[in-house]
Amino acid sequence: MRKKHPEHVNLERWLVSYADFITLLFAFFVIMYAISQADMSKFQKVAASMKAAFAPTGPSGMIDLSGSAGGATLKPFEDIDRAGGRAQNLPAGKTNTAADQDPELQEIREALEESISLDFGSADTAEKLQMQFDSRGLIVRMAAKDFFNQGSAIVHQDLRPILDRIGRALSKSTRIFRIEGHTDPSEAKTGGFASAWELSAARAAWVAKYMIERFAIDPKRVGVAGYSYFRPLSSGKDEFSKAKNRRIEIVVLNNQYLGN
Repeated sequence: MRKKHPEHVNLERWLVSYADFITLLFAFFVIMYAISQADMSKFQKVAASMKAAFAPTGPSGMIDLSGSAGGATLKPFEDIDRAGGRAQNLPAGKTNTAADQDPELQEIREALEESISLDFGSADTAEKLQMQFDSRGLIVRMAAKDFFNQGSAIVHQDLRPILDRIGRALSKSTRIFRIEGHTDPSEAKTGGFASAWELSAARAAWVAKYMIERFAIDPKRVGVAGYSYFRPLSSGKDEFSKAKNRRIEIVVLNNQYLGN
């Protein structure tokens, strides 16, 4: 009778499990890469549809897809909570503090997001420009510390292309918009202006005149206001807070059209 050979034990079976693990790991990183390349404007529209489906009684059930819990966000514009509005860094960047925005204002915002992000890049412009929705409409906020010299009402030459992107987007709309100037006490009576009132109004007027002349915007659509330093964003006394309060805000108004 033939003698049976002992059964051979396969000591390399662990390679099968290891290969499966490596395959799954590769698939995971491929998916993560695909998500990072997503068309975020379309993704936001899908999110809005989901919100409408899951929160039919109002905005209290809104799905927050901003990714603001930490780390780099997938959106070119990162949303940041603000009291009384839905704020957004530009570009970098929603909250539930404001009602759903007007579709036309949303289109203006998306056009600005795409144009400014592609032409100037997120890192370079994030500190200079923000967008925010509140009860008035769409607010495009420009940091005066970047756009103007201390006590000056003239926008820096190298930053005027950003004004061009904003003006071009607004010229395609019939919405009425208001340009508001804000300063801080340190700029009072600087640059030959009698007070911060005159300086804030002069900055707003310069931006309005620039856009009207460059893009043939009907002056009837444009308003100008100067608020001096009496509507601060921050109550801090440090230099960062003061710089934050020096700003120009372009407010594209809700439901107000030329001729209405």
